[in-house]
Amino acid sequence: MKRQIFRQVALEQLSSPEQLDQLMQVTNPIGWLALAALGGLLVTAILWGIFGSISTNVAGQGILIAPGGVNNVVSMVSGQVVDIYFDVGDTVEAGQVVARVSQADQTVRARVVSPYTGHILEIKINEGDLVERGTPIVSVELLEEGHRQDLDAIIYVAPREGKKIKPGMEVQISPSTVKREEFGFMLGKVASVSEFPATYQGMFRLLGSSELVKALSAGGAPIEVNVELTPDQETASGYKWSSPQGPPIHIDSGTLCTAGITVSQQRPLRLVLPLFR
Repeated sequence: MKRQIFRQVALEQLSSPEQLDQLMQVTNPIGWLALAALGGLLVTAILWGIFGSISTNVAGQGILIAPGGVNNVVSMVSGQVVDIYFDVGDTVEAGQVVARVSQADQTVRARVVSPYTGHILEIKINEGDLVERGTPIVSVELLEEGHRQDLDAIIYVAPREGKKIKPGMEVQISPSTVKREEFGFMLGKVASVSEFPATYQGMFRLLGSSELVKALSAGGAPIEVNVELTPDQETASGYKWSSPQGPPIHIDSGTLCTAGITVSQQRPLRLVLPLFR
C-alpha cells in the first residue's frame, strides 16, 4: 500500500474548483512600502554620488581689518602720561596730538603726535601710567587713500596647509561676535597667499598687538592668507552671508574670526570607485 504523506482533506481543498480563482498573497502592503522606501534611498544615494560634492577645507584663524593695517603711535620720551585726547573708535588725522607726557626734568609736557590717519583701535595705556621712550600709546587702524573702510580678512594657517591654498578659492568667515548656527558665515575669496611663513615682526606691523601675534602663531610661523570679503548692500553688515540677511549688526574692524578655505571639491562616487577618478 502506497503511503500517503498529505492529509486527504487538505488535498481535496487544494483541488476544489472554489479555490482555483483566488489570488495568492505574496506579501502585505507594509512590506511593499518598506521596499519602495529602500529603493528611494538607493536612488537618492546614487544621484548624490554622481551629482553631489564633498568639500575639503583648510582651517585657519585671524582678524577682520581695514586694508591699511594697524600701526602704533608711540611716545618719543620717557615720563608720565597726563592726558589722552581720543577714545576707541575716534578718527584721528595725521599730525594731531593724541596724548601728552610729563617729564620729570622738563616743565613743558611732550606731545605724542599721530603720523597716521585712521581710527583709534585700542588705547594701550591709561592716564597716570609711566612710559618709556618707544612705548605704544594708541593703535591706529589706517585708512587708505580715499578713506576706503571696507574690511579684509587676514587669516593664518599652518605652513603644511598653506601650499594647498590658491587665489580665487572660496572662504567661509565666522566672526567671533556672530553666532554661526543662527546667522551663518561671511563669504569671501582668497586674494593672495604669502610664499613664506609670516615673521613675528611682519605680523606685529600688520596687527599692532604682541598678544594677538602670539595667539595666531602659537603653532609656529604661519602662512598669511589675505581674503577679500564679498560685498552685499542688502545686508546690515554690507557683506554677503550664507544666510539671506546675516546678523543685524555692523562688523567692526579688529574682530577676531575663524575661517574655512575650500581647497578642493570632488564627487562622492570618486571616493569609493577609483575608476571615476
